[in-house]
Amino acid sequence: MEYLTKEQVEKAKKNVDKDKTTRSTWDIILSNTFTFINGMVLVIALFVATTFRFENLTFVFVIIINTFIGSFQEIRSKRALENLQLLSRSKYKVNRDNKTVEVYSEDIVEGEYLHLNLGDQVPVDGYIISGQIEVDESLLTGESDNIHKSKDDHLLSGSNVVSGSCLLKVTAVGSDSYINQFAQKSKKFKKYPSELRDNLNKILKIISLLMIPIAILLVLRGMSEGRSYNSIVLSTSGALIGMIPEGLMLLVSVSLAVSAYKLSKKKVLVQELYCVETLARVDTLCFDKTGTITTGQMEVVEISDKVEEVLKNYLSYFDDENATSIALKNYLSLEKSWQVRKIGAFSSKNKYSFIQVEGEGTYFFGADEFLNLSDSIPVHYQDMKKQGLRVLTLAKSSDYVEIPENLAYIGSVVLSDKIKENTKETFEYFESQDVSIKIISGDNHLAVLGVAIKAGFNPNAKAIDMSKVKLDDFERVILENDIFGRVTPTQKEAMVEVLQKDKKTVAMSGDGVNDVLALKKADVSFAMNGATSAAKSVSNIVFLTDDFSVFYDILMEGRRVINNIQKVASLFLTKTFFSIIFAVLSIIFALKFPFTPIQFTLISTITIGIPSFFLTFEENKNKVKPDFMKSVMTNALVGGGTLVLAVLLTNIFINDSSKLGIICISLALLNGLLMIVRVSRPFNRYKLVLLMFLTIAAVMAVVIDVFYLDKSQLPFTLYDFVIAGLMMGLVILAHFILDKKVK
Repeated sequence: MEYLTKEQVEKAKKNVDKDKTTRSTWDIILSNTFTFINGMVLVIALFVATTFRFENLTFVFVIIINTFIGSFQEIRSKRALENLQLLSRSKYKVNRDNKTVEVYSEDIVEGEYLHLNLGDQVPVDGYIISGQIEVDESLLTGESDNIHKSKDDHLLSGSNVVSGSCLLKVTAVGSDSYINQFAQKSKKFKKYPSELRDNLNKILKIISLLMIPIAILLVLRGMSEGRSYNSIVLSTSGALIGMIPEGLMLLVSVSLAVSAYKLSKKKVLVQELYCVETLARVDTLCFDKTGTITTGQMEVVEISDKVEEVLKNYLSYFDDENATSIALKNYLSLEKSWQVRKIGAFSSKNKYSFIQVEGEGTYFFGADEFLNLSDSIPVHYQDMKKQGLRVLTLAKSSDYVEIPENLAYIGSVVLSDKIKENTKETFEYFESQDVSIKIISGDNHLAVLGVAIKAGFNPNAKAIDMSKVKLDDFERVILENDIFGRVTPTQKEAMVEVLQKDKKTVAMSGDGVNDVLALKKADVSFAMNGATSAAKSVSNIVFLTDDFSVFYDILMEGRRVINNIQKVASLFLTKTFFSIIFAVLSIIFALKFPFTPIQFTLISTITIGIPSFFLTFEENKNKVKPDFMKSVMTNALVGGGTLVLAVLLTNIFINDSSKLGIICISLALLNGLLMIVRVSRPFNRYKLVLLMFLTIAAVMAVVIDVFYLDKSQLPFTLYDFVIAGLMMGLVILAHFILDKKVK
């Protein structure tokens, strides 16, 4: 056996890639600060500053505060996730100082002697010194066929060991390894695809395209009317500030970051921030039985003396570390007394292993269906399968063969897998929410059905053996059944594709290398506690707990984010729609835009900033509706259109510009409060207190406007009060009527 000394390890290059795929703290600060919206705000602020009316620059402080809060929340979430990520790191066995020790992948050094087993993702490049394995290089090549590797064959980092074990001499680590060189061009931070973010980005693009021509036309209109420079700049700036939904995109990213932070407290590592949103839209959950609804820790229930005698020798020649091998090796007293000609390791494709023994023939150990012995095993073992127990069969051929044909049955082993807690309650909840569940396994379908029923799954569920399903029936079988046994890795991937083709949003959980293809294909993927490094590397979310109920917590976080963002987005866009529509009307009909930047800052703070912050983080477990943008746009158009009509009519009946400003800011605040009422239902004590506080703040804002901003000559005439009252009544009536129609 080859070993590295302590001195050699200290001098060697470590397996650390300097190019990080996650953003640094500085990157987060920069990305939250130097945004397109902040850039537009800065330009407007520079123009406002030239008027020396510095009170109108308060909107800049709002942007600074929003950016600070957003950066703080993301950095806090980042650190929490990084601390959690340390717990999710995979360990590997290496030979050092005359013993075999476990180290993290980043502590592996060049020249290392590395042990690889079933389920490992190869973390470095190297060549095999001893042993033989099958590897899946689909992460590198896109091809799902397994490739056999033996002594002197080269292994590439990023490959997954699907069977066998070997000792590897490490030749390249860190940035020199194949996987890091291969991924060099994609090392920059990328956001996870998001329907929410993409829809909001479309709105922002439209707004940005409209702002410049509207600004130019407003300036030209003001100049044609002979208005002063200060008047033109302040009214134009007021319109442009109104168009910008400042803080909306920031609020989305902060909401997702906070969700990731909250989930980290439950030992759930979110590796892709925007997948939290996808979770809320999931309507089909695909579970791999082992490691998901069961712990994956097997125990021997029954074994005959004859089988035990053979397996003591048989298993001693395999270094497999899957749950079944570990359970049997712990139960048996292993010994090596055979002269072995050839070994065939277990693979998820074949469902068996074999050993050719000199003078005896070939022993096979695996699933009876794949050994063609289904009709030979006693009925007793068939009943064991139906009870949810795993049954493995030992058989023998007198010839030296690799394919199980004409085998003599020796006996079977029965193993059990412990069911996780809270599975029954979680299954029942998903059923009540119309979330379909598909249980997928490489085990016998009857055994999987038995385990599922024990775990609280629907006792009327339909189970099927996927090894007997023809290609022509594949799609129908997937859609009509609930439990699938003897599923191959390529079938798992194809199953996800079928469900997605049926317009399902699919979440896939798994723990083994045979789940990798399906995990990559799913809309969102989970790696279970104790999952292989291969499964962890491709999953969006990694569980560091065995608590099955965290699936519920994750789904609820996704729903909270989407439903609350849907509410507050309409608050932001109400102001945007009003500003765009009224700016256009101002250009056409020579109307003065009614709000200066400081007035819009007051309105935005009371009717958007404060309520959106509190409403975004409240609990919301309602199912996500598919018409996200329709709902947001409808609410925003109702609010924006109502305010446009009221302000337009006020312009017609009120000629005094100072009194016009007071009435318009009062209308805007009233309209905003009514919008908050619309999006806050159903009310609770918490929301009522918030609404009362905002109402008081709105009254104070009007007082500030009267005595400081507009400095109007009081009192109002009876005519002014009548017009103001009529316009407020119009706003209330419009919301009442439109609210009924929208419902």
